[in-house]
Amino acid sequence: WVDNPPPLGWETTLAFCIMPIVLVLMQSFTMNVLQQPEDESASDEEKEQLQNTKNILKFLPLMIGFFSLQVPAGLTIYWFTSNLFTVSQSLIIRGYYAANPPEIKLPDYWGALDKGDEMTADEKREAAMAGLATGPSFDELMDEAKFHYVVKRDPLRKESDAWARAQSSSSKKIPDELKSWVESKVETPAPVA
Repeated sequence: WVDNPPPLGWETTLAFCIMPIVLVLMQSFTMNVLQQPEDESASDEEKEQLQNTKNILKFLPLMIGFFSLQVPAGLTIYWFTSNLFTVSQSLIIRGYYAANPPEIKLPDYWGALDKGDEMTADEKREAAMAGLATGPSFDELMDEAKFHYVVKRDPLRKESDAWARAQSSSSKKIPDELKSWVESKVETPAPVA
C-alpha cells in the first residue's frame, strides 16, 4: 500500500477497520450497563466466582472485535445495531421504573410466612393457593409417619366371601395373576417398634 491505494479504496478500508473498534466500545458499554449490581448478602465464595466471571467477560468485547474483522461487514453492523437497541431499551426501561417505581402490595399472609407454625389455617391456605410451601417438610412427615399405628387387616383369601362372590360371577374373568396372589400363603409382617 505504499505507492498504491488499497483495493477497496481508503474510505472503505478505513470504515471497515473502524467498525470493529466501534463495536468493541459498544459491546463494552453494553456489558457495563447490563451488568447486575453486586449482592451484598452473597457469600465470599459467590463474590469470588462473580469476580472471576467479570474478569473473563472483560475479554469478550475484544474477541467479538476480532471476529468482526473475519466476517462480512454486514454482521458487524448487525452486532452493533443489536447492542444499540439492547442498551437503549434497557436504559429506557430502567429510567421509567426509576421515575415511576411500582407500588407492590404484599398479601396479608406475607408477614406470617416467617412464623411457620404460628400461621392461621386461612393464612396457610392463601399462601398455598399462591404457590408457597407452608405445610410440613418431607422430613417432618417422615418423622411423624414413624409413630403411626398400622391397622391389621385380613387379606383377600380363598376362604373369604368376597372371593367366593368373585368366582361365582360368570360375567367377569379373573386374571391369573390375581388368582395366584389370592391362593398364595400369607406371611404376617413383624410389628414395627
